[in-house]
Order: sequence, then structure tokens, then C-alpha cells
Amino acid sequence: MNVFRRRFEPSFNVPDRAIAAALSVALILLSVWSLAPSLGSSQDSVEPTPFPAAGRAYVEGVLGMATNASPFGARTAADRSLVALLFRGLVRLGPGNTIAGDLASRWDVDDDGQTWTFHLRPDQHWQDGEPITADDVVFTIDVLGDPTFTGPGAESWREVEATAVDPLTVSLRLSTPLGGFLQAATQPIAPAHLLAGVPVEDLADDPFGLHPVGSGPYRLLVLGADRATLVAVPPSEQFIDLGDTGDGPVFERPRPTDSLATSPPTPKPDVAVPYIQRIEFRYFHDLQSLAAAWSAGQLDAVSGFQPEDLASLEAAAPAGEFRVVRYPSSTLLAAALDLRAARQEFQDPAVRRALLESINRDVLVRDVLAGLGTRADSLIPPSSPMFDPSKSPVVPFDRAAARKALADAGWKEGEISWTPKNADKPIVIELLSPEESANPVAYGVAERVVDAWQSLGLSVRHIPLPGSELIGERLSQGNFQVAVIPLAIGLDPDLYPLLASSQTRTGGSNVVGLQDPALDKLLLAARTPVSEEERATAYAALQERLAARMYLLPLAFRDEAVLFRDTVVGPTSRPVSGSWDRWWDVLTWRLADG
Repeated sequence: MNVFRRRFEPSFNVPDRAIAAALSVALILLSVWSLAPSLGSSQDSVEPTPFPAAGRAYVEGVLGMATNASPFGARTAADRSLVALLFRGLVRLGPGNTIAGDLASRWDVDDDGQTWTFHLRPDQHWQDGEPITADDVVFTIDVLGDPTFTGPGAESWREVEATAVDPLTVSLRLSTPLGGFLQAATQPIAPAHLLAGVPVEDLADDPFGLHPVGSGPYRLLVLGADRATLVAVPPSEQFIDLGDTGDGPVFERPRPTDSLATSPPTPKPDVAVPYIQRIEFRYFHDLQSLAAAWSAGQLDAVSGFQPEDLASLEAAAPAGEFRVVRYPSSTLLAAALDLRAARQEFQDPAVRRALLESINRDVLVRDVLAGLGTRADSLIPPSSPMFDPSKSPVVPFDRAAARKALADAGWKEGEISWTPKNADKPIVIELLSPEESANPVAYGVAERVVDAWQSLGLSVRHIPLPGSELIGERLSQGNFQVAVIPLAIGLDPDLYPLLASSQTRTGGSNVVGLQDPALDKLLLAARTPVSEEERATAYAALQERLAARMYLLPLAFRDEAVLFRDTVVGPTSRPVSGSWDRWWDVLTWRLADG
């Protein structure tokens, strides 16, 4: 967890149960999902660039720290940034909302979206010189789906069967067809030849996380308590572990060669080489130290801060120009109401709509998110091509209309609170949320919801809880009335695990206890088709149902944000599932004064 502020944001990962871990206390958005992936076959290639001349390092200050750079052990956003730079997946994020080939040059999917076949590029190697094969992909997927695996992504691939068809072809068969599966293939692949002998239950904490051997454009030089240094990988160079110098493991010198032997030809690079040759992360435990380094001009960028920190960091900006790059995310802040039949007060959609109508979500985005977000008018992210604003009409802030709607629904206003229809006493709402120290954004949103409902005349008590209690003892057990929580909807949104009737069982994400057979059919219809046209039609019908029934109260989608000095050229905004996705275009970054 983030050392400065432990981000609670539980991974109510809403993609298919075969692709996402539900009810996890880990950092949100472990699984990554795409917007409008290019389904079917692709011939996209990663064209290598000449190795750049040496220049100064790109230096980024991070509020937090990294301790593990393994795909199996990366828990914090800082960890996952390292993994994103050191490892590759079968595919990667491309410009706009596209998906491009990475380890795989092309892929095929059967008509029902159940079997995906990826064809790997030939002559690809790990940074220790070993070839990358289909066995590495099978190993990675098998680990993630193993019941004994306890690291990030546990249970996330348990219904995916991976098979090596040949050394350069791998088949992934899903127990449940999923048209939007392709983005899951951005999962970083780990080297089987180094890790296959490690017991699965030990992989998350294996020393490999401190001295990883990756496949990406960067390799790890140093990982210490207060910094990490990465260097671009020359096309033909291989490195060995020099051991631990006290500041973390170091990889510096090329492997020794036999001077009498005939030198092999320099292989054609299979990884595009970035312009920035060296990246240095400096980790800070408090905002004050980070702001001081930023103000002194020691940093090219700052990341990992909360929205409330933005103003102070902008005020502390060094001389010269800087900019905020916002990356729209699919992290939804929502109010979840217990919809089980035993709790009658929230069964009427008109009541749920009235509760949403009483919340000024535009002000919430302005004040709590410091403008780093968007009002949510649906459970589907507005950045998703599946979002249709005509099917998700805006519910405007109107407290008078909300009060009238409650009265029309049979609620009676009293001195203490409202009395729901058919109830014999005024309601007192317990609204749960993460603790402020764990997730200040979700906590702040919950405070605004409490204020809004109290202004409506309701009696509401805000009860912030530790993550383990909020998830393990309250939400997963159905022991709550209302909770403000962050939800990882996914860039390619699949709401089935979040709302389907079958997902109320242990391990499912349907914590609100919803049982709606009509909705189940729409959820299934939206998740299955491979055809983009069919998916769009199915999602339109689903959004109409969501807007009419208001099962969850959508409040805001938050953005990831990074402050860059204008000397950093290249970072481009695109929708992301987590802050680590912002490295999608790092190969194009340059330092103007480098």
C-alpha cells in the first residue's frame, strides 16, 4: 500500500469473474481493460528505433514507494509503474482507444468469443537472453489462476485455460465467453525459466521482485527505499546481477564474453527503444518533501498525489512552464444501497433516484476531486465507446424535486427524519466508507453525500471503517444500508459480476444483493458479442435499464493526474484503468533540454 496514504480503493473489479478479482483489499484496478479493442486479427508491429544517445535522466517524484517489481508481487501504483516499464503483455494500449500487438504480432478469436489465439513474434528474448515463448504465457496465466497464489490478481484468471499450441502460439479458452476480453491480454508476462521452480504461494514475495528480468524497453538498475533507476535496454546487450550494494540490487555490466570466440551477429532488436535512456523515480513519504523537491526544480514530474494536493503542488511549481496531464479512469465512486428483499426502504427506484437527485455531483467533482474527474451519469464510463448519453439521461441536482419524489413514493417527513412507506418509525441511515487515511477521496465523497441527505431532512450517520472490516465483515456479508465505495468498472465495462443475480454468492461482486432476472439477460447480452456493432446495441438496451432502475447511485469518475514540466515532451492523455497505464506512450517521450 502507498506509504504516504494507503489507498483503500478495493478491487471490486467488475469485469468477468474469470478476469477480475472481486472484493480485494488490494489497490484498485489490478486488471486492465480496453476501450474499443481491435478485435480479431491484427498485424500491428512495434518498430524498433535506433538506440538513443546518452542524455540526462527523466526524474519523477512519487508520493509513495515501490518495493516489488514483479508481475506477481506488484501491489502499489508505484510497483505497477515499474512493472509497466519492465515487462510486456501479449498486447498493449495504443493511441486513443486502440489495442496494439506487443509480445503477440496478431491474434484470432472464435465467433462466440470463447477462444482467443495469440501468435507471438519470433526472436524475442528476456533481458537475460533466454527466448520468450508460449510457455511463458501459459506459466503466467496458470499462476494467476492457481488457488494457492496469494498475490495481486489472485482468482483473476481462474476460469481461463491456457495452452501452448507451439512455441510461438498460445490459446486462451474462457469458461464464459467474453467479447471484451482482449484488454485483459495486456497482463504482464513473467519468465517461466526463472520462476517455474518457485512454489506458487511464494511467488508474490519472491526475491525476483527486487531484481526482475523483464522483456520491456527498460531494465531495473537500482531499487532502493527512496529511489528506483531504470535504463533503456540496448538492442543487443545482456546484463547480469551484480548483487546487492546496500541500496538495492544492481544490474550494470554486460555478460563476460570469450575473446577468442567468434562474435555472433548483432540480433535485430525486438523491442522498440525509447528516446529517454534513463528514468529515475524518487519516492517521498510526505507531500511537503515532494513539494520542496518539485519547487527546487529537481523533478521533471510528480505523481501519486491526491486531488486535494494538486493546488499546493501547482503553487510550488518551479520556475518555467508546467502542465497537468489528466488520464480519465474507469474508477467509479458510487453509493451502493442494500437491495436485498429483507430491506424494504430502498426497493422503489423512485426513492433511489430521489436520493441521487439530492446530491450536487458537479460541486462534488469540483471540491472533493479538485476537478480531476467527471460527474457520473451512468455506471458506464463516459470515455467508453459503449457509453450512450441518450440512453443515460442526466439526473440534475434538484433538492426540491427530490423531496417531492420521496413524498410521492409514500415517505413522510418528520422532525427527526423521513419515515419510509409502510414503516412505523423514522429511518436512520448508516453510511459506510473507507477511512480517510486509507482513501481520502472516497471518504470526502461520503461526507458530501451525508451533507446532501441531511439537507434533505434524513438522519444519516457516517461510519468510516478499515478496509478489512468494510469489505470482509460488512459489504461481503450484506451487513450494511449504504456504502460509498470506489468501483473498478473497467475500460471495457462488464457489469455482469457487479449486478448479476448469480454474483451474490461468496466471492461475487454483487454486494448490493440485487436479484433482477430481466437485468440478468441484458447483462449477459452485453458481455458476450465480439462484434462491436452487436455490443453497442446490447449496451444501449442495458443502459436504458440502468437509467430506469438506478440500482447503484453513480457519483463521479475520477481521473489520474501527473504534473509535468514543459521540458518533458510526449506524454499524451488517454483513458486508463490505473495510473500505471499512462506509460503506454513512453517510447515517444523526450526531454527538450536533454
